[in-house]
Amino acid sequence: MTATAAPSPAVGHPLAGQAVHFNGLGGKGIAPAAALALAAGMTVSGDDLSPNHRTSALAAAGADVTVGNNRTPVAGLHVATAARPSTGVAGPLQMERLEFVQHLLAAHGKRQIAVAGSLGKSTAAAVLHQVLAPTDPSAYIGADVPGLLCGATLTGGPWAVVEACEYRDAYSALAPEIAVALNITSNHEDHFGAGTGGFARSLAGFLVAHPLRLAVMPADVADLLQPHLREAGTAPDIDTLGDDADWTVTILDANPRGTVFVLDHHGRGVGTWTVPAPGRHLVTAAACAAITSLHLGLTPADSADALRGFRLPLRRMSTMHTDANLVVVDDNARQPDQIAALIQGLRQAHPGRHLVLAVAPWGTRNKRDLDAWAPALAEADTVWVLPVGPAAVPGGEDPDADVRLANLIRLDGTPAYVATPGVPLRQLLPAGRQPGPLLVTTAGYDASLTAFTGLHDQVIGTFADKAGA
Repeated sequence: MTATAAPSPAVGHPLAGQAVHFNGLGGKGIAPAAALALAAGMTVSGDDLSPNHRTSALAAAGADVTVGNNRTPVAGLHVATAARPSTGVAGPLQMERLEFVQHLLAAHGKRQIAVAGSLGKSTAAAVLHQVLAPTDPSAYIGADVPGLLCGATLTGGPWAVVEACEYRDAYSALAPEIAVALNITSNHEDHFGAGTGGFARSLAGFLVAHPLRLAVMPADVADLLQPHLREAGTAPDIDTLGDDADWTVTILDANPRGTVFVLDHHGRGVGTWTVPAPGRHLVTAAACAAITSLHLGLTPADSADALRGFRLPLRRMSTMHTDANLVVVDDNARQPDQIAALIQGLRQAHPGRHLVLAVAPWGTRNKRDLDAWAPALAEADTVWVLPVGPAAVPGGEDPDADVRLANLIRLDGTPAYVATPGVPLRQLLPAGRQPGPLLVTTAGYDASLTAFTGLHDQVIGTFADKAGA
């Protein structure tokens, strides 16, 4: 990962010197909040049950980090991870993470642009932050974005790009002026219920809770939101993207290095942008970012030039190894729509390779809809399903879900195997399949990183080009 410099504290600001303690400091949602606190000149402490690269980065930037336990401070502010919510007992002032982000950004006079949706918010927020680079924007993003400390920065510009997490309606703490809504799919069923209606209702409520200057979204998202916006009796000014919408996208070129597209506004050509990474889903994110930048007064040339500097966050099609025989990629795709987008991006980036997709989709709160997962995964050439393992807990997966998912994928005509530890990897390829050129991609939650790292080592040891190593 790209090394990131420690933030320059805002020493003269009223927040400077205030103490704040973060539980779950290494989490991808808490860590950028802590990074903002450091940049604001606050006295930052935090803890986590285990160390990771984020706790190390924050410690190097000046945070007092404790590993092995969580504690409640006796004074100052206390920000807790969703995995360990605030207790509500008497003591220090307690805030949820986005409540704290709102508090800090408002104290620094930042005007927020919220990036919302079921999937892909972190990458889209990173794209938007890059496109708005000429305005020197601040950021709170739940991903390891190159050049930012744990996905966050506090700068001198007027705007802040904020990833708006929907789980448990956390984004209700935010007060944005502009919102980008990427998609509405079934997710977080334990909170929103089955289907998309619960999230659509929640997102509409978020969009009308504060007077928005603008909302930007694909036209199909606007269609899903309209009934709920009418029910609320108000609606923001919405710019839509898609066929027969306010804005349309035409792709001019898609190659392994990225995608070139043109934006039209009601039939009038506006400009040409290049996303320097493969994947049609990135075009949607970049188009929404470009539209937002135009509303903020940037020229198409300025935002297009800024976009050329975009780099994918960690665990977004991250290349772990490459040679003539083998490419190994890691990604955080964890829903069927994300898997479909990942496969398309991989085909664009690595044409002609045999795509092996190794997935660990398992959740501890909601069972996977295997009937939805199977057709998405079947678009790969071979699928390795990692065992359910510790996700087979009360409220989590059925212990045999891995076997059932592999069987469903095979019914769609794609070879699929349960990647049981100890089974030689060559046995997990179709009979007669030559060992290269292969593209092996791991996909799933960060909780599976240890398993993925071990699999990467095993894949490289089995299939890598030894002569070229």
